[in-house]
Amino acid sequence: MSGYILLLPFAVLTLGIFLALTLPKRGVFASMPRLGLLLSVFPLSSFLLILCAFSTIPSGKALTFSIPWIPSLGLNFSLYLDGLSTLFALLVTGIGTLVTIYTGYYFDDSHSSEPKNERRFFAYILLFMTAMLGLVLAGDLITLFLFWEGTSISSFLLISYKYKDETARKGAFKSLFITGGGGIALLAGFIFLINLSGNADFKTILASGDILRASPLYPVFFTLIAFGAFTKSAQFPAHIWLPEAMSAPTPASAFLHSATMVKAGIYLLARLNPAIGNTDLWFWTLSIFGLTTMLVGAYLGFKQNDLKPLLAYSTISQLGVLVALIGQDTEIAFKALVIGILAHALYKSALFMSAGIIEHETGTRANHIRKLGGLRKQMPILFGIMGVAALSMAGLPPLFGFLAKETLLASASHPSLPPIVDNLFPLTTVIAGALLLAQAGLLVWGVFLGKPADEKHPPHGHDPKPGFWIAPAIPAVLSLAVGLLPEPAFLANFLADAAKAAYGDKVKVSLALWTGINVPLILSVVAILLGSLIFWQRERIRAWMMNFLPNVTANALFNGTVSGLDSLSRTATRLQGGQLRTYLRVMILSAVALVVLFSGLPGGVFIQNFEWNVEGLNGLRLFSLVLLTAAALVSVIAKRDLHAVIALGITGLGVAVWMALEPSPDVALVQIVVDILATVILILSLSLIPRRLRDRANELLHSRRDMARDAMIAVLAGAVVAGLTFTALNTRPRESVVSPFYAENAKPLTGAKDIVGAVVVDFRGTDTLIEILVFALAGLGIYTLLHYATRKRGERTYEPPDKTLKAHTPLGIQNLPTSPMLHTLAYIMLPLAFMIGIIHMMYGHDQPGDGFTAGVIISLAIAQWYMLFGYYETRRKLFWLNRNNMIVAGLTLALLNAFGGFVFGKGFFAPVDYGKMLGLSLPTGFALTNSFIFEVSIALTVMGAATLILDNLGHPREEDLEAEADLAAIEEAQ
Repeated sequence: MSGYILLLPFAVLTLGIFLALTLPKRGVFASMPRLGLLLSVFPLSSFLLILCAFSTIPSGKALTFSIPWIPSLGLNFSLYLDGLSTLFALLVTGIGTLVTIYTGYYFDDSHSSEPKNERRFFAYILLFMTAMLGLVLAGDLITLFLFWEGTSISSFLLISYKYKDETARKGAFKSLFITGGGGIALLAGFIFLINLSGNADFKTILASGDILRASPLYPVFFTLIAFGAFTKSAQFPAHIWLPEAMSAPTPASAFLHSATMVKAGIYLLARLNPAIGNTDLWFWTLSIFGLTTMLVGAYLGFKQNDLKPLLAYSTISQLGVLVALIGQDTEIAFKALVIGILAHALYKSALFMSAGIIEHETGTRANHIRKLGGLRKQMPILFGIMGVAALSMAGLPPLFGFLAKETLLASASHPSLPPIVDNLFPLTTVIAGALLLAQAGLLVWGVFLGKPADEKHPPHGHDPKPGFWIAPAIPAVLSLAVGLLPEPAFLANFLADAAKAAYGDKVKVSLALWTGINVPLILSVVAILLGSLIFWQRERIRAWMMNFLPNVTANALFNGTVSGLDSLSRTATRLQGGQLRTYLRVMILSAVALVVLFSGLPGGVFIQNFEWNVEGLNGLRLFSLVLLTAAALVSVIAKRDLHAVIALGITGLGVAVWMALEPSPDVALVQIVVDILATVILILSLSLIPRRLRDRANELLHSRRDMARDAMIAVLAGAVVAGLTFTALNTRPRESVVSPFYAENAKPLTGAKDIVGAVVVDFRGTDTLIEILVFALAGLGIYTLLHYATRKRGERTYEPPDKTLKAHTPLGIQNLPTSPMLHTLAYIMLPLAFMIGIIHMMYGHDQPGDGFTAGVIISLAIAQWYMLFGYYETRRKLFWLNRNNMIVAGLTLALLNAFGGFVFGKGFFAPVDYGKMLGLSLPTGFALTNSFIFEVSIALTVMGAATLILDNLGHPREEDLEAEADLAAIEEAQ
């Protein structure tokens, strides 16, 4: 079967997310149960598709799919379906189907006054499902990591669903902080694996086990990967995020605990076991953390009084069991692993959904076991469901959980264990099993059979609608069916395939409950008796635990880490005091330090063999060099900020002269227009700052201490740059091969005579596309900052005047009257700028100029209008000047043009001559190609972003409005 079938489950779930957000909120889909039933079709379809795909794979083989993603780095987007990934994928989609149905009934509460957005929750659940499905079906490490982070983000959205609740926000932050930190370590470990094995796909990595285990870097990348897996699967001490995730609605808790995020680390360790397992470090690390987590989870769970936290800690205990099993290199351990994964998913999903039903039907949110009690008669169906699931959790026959516990005990007592732990493993397993049995007793007795703490006000409940209880009933019935029915061969074979993929060798799986009287059975009886004793004396033991035994937690470690990071961030942000001068000092000194540290300067400077070429140093070059140096000096020492801005502009023009003399006319032209536009923007910016503040800033700027410090920094930076330049020129290993390539191939490949133009829009078109996007974002950033600042001061509470109002003599920048002669010049310059810009776009592929210079030239003409006519008059006369539309049109046109080559069977940004294709008669030297369209899109984006900046810098302040209103009144009176 084609690997493309592996894409279908993702497509189906994506469609479900789309429908969850877009279906009408009235009519048939106003009912949450109906919506849940409809949306459950999508995970159910994914379940069937995965089952269908797996049925075509020979035993022990895998179905793969791969498409190139970043070929230059050898990265692909790949999927991989074998027994292990199928087990997890079926759990994700199967439990996901039940949870989706359950969610509809859970939110079907017409009496609740709490505002909810159930459709958003449905979308989050399906997104979470998609991310987890991608994680377990990933065929390479990078694809797995992307979906790994997707589960962290989507779980954050689910946990913080009730975002107004502080507990929900804290729980979501803690989960994202811990799992996100683990994700960073995991990525580092993956990079080691990729470098050592030579590829990121699992086929290569699983075949490179000997190389990876023999590497001296093995302890490093194993520690990183284990850390990432432990944080995801809530291993001690990273377990603290899981109980606090219970602030999420119950459907999310049921899904998260039974089939999704907490199993991600288990899946990763099992998947990589054949490659990096079977070492002493692997065994001891996974065994110690797994057994510790198992005991801590069971111990803390027995101390809980609320249903959901009790279930959460029992999940932590079971996760510790699974991690410890992966650490053992025995066949029985991996048999216990796959049986334990399936058994836990069945009983835990049933228990969590049952807890949600109790919360829903009794109206209590706390689910405090002591406040509940006697619900057996009121909720008999739920009593049966929860009773079966709790017995499976306790490991009692004939439930599936009993088989899981038996295989676990068989693994814990296996003779291959080292002598140091051959008694410790069985002991800890028996203790944890006894505590879990006692917890199961607390659930059943405390909720259904016992008496409530307040008998005068007992809880009132009733069995829910059939659609509500059917979701937890199915996994509970399956837990019972596996034990009662004859051993299902298909399930045993399926679990054997999953275990083989994790173990790396053949594993025999038997689902028979009775295997005779043996050590595991004896240990099981001991655990049952001990658990019964603990439950019988539960009140005394729990009181003793509360009073004398410590509350094992790592919250102090977490809080200390967060506080330390906060302190570090406060120290770092002390430099962020709003002074650009301080920012520049830090950036320049940091850059200098990095260069000196990593380049070996000054010892690495080589100038002894440098050949001084003075043939091209003519009088014009010397004059421009002296001019720009003098202008740069004036820009620093000038007392007036306007003089400094003008001197800075002259410096830029001097650099443009040097570029033109190289000759590099394209670069010189860009330098000129950008320098002029920057000067205009600086002048407009200065006009917004009161004179008093500008004078005060100049006084501070020219203090002797600051001038001396800045001079030393400048000399140091200049010396480092000069040293780098000399070294680069003197130690170049060979002549450049890039420049000759562009010179030889510009015309044949792109049809452009101008090499710079060919590089900008053809050879490196993707770079240019990103650059215009950055330029647009810069304009939006300036707009946001200025708009927020002026709105905060109350200066944006008015609307622009109607275009039909009578015009009056406008005031220019800083309320200064402007000459009519300058107005006439502006009227002439704007259409002239458009003409020049159009010529640049049409012929820039063969001559100096391009879409960028066209956009800047037109923007300069528009800037002239803002300076001469003021904000409102410019907006009134240039009403067509819609900056947002220009940005959107430019970026959209650029993207469509980039992908246009695919329509004609070519690649991304491939040359396409539309004029030739359409048989158009065009002016000489002009070609209607995709390059011309790209130039137009660049010009539109630059014009839009520049206009956005000018529009906000030219926006009048209150005093400007008053002056303009006074002038209008005078003219009206005349």
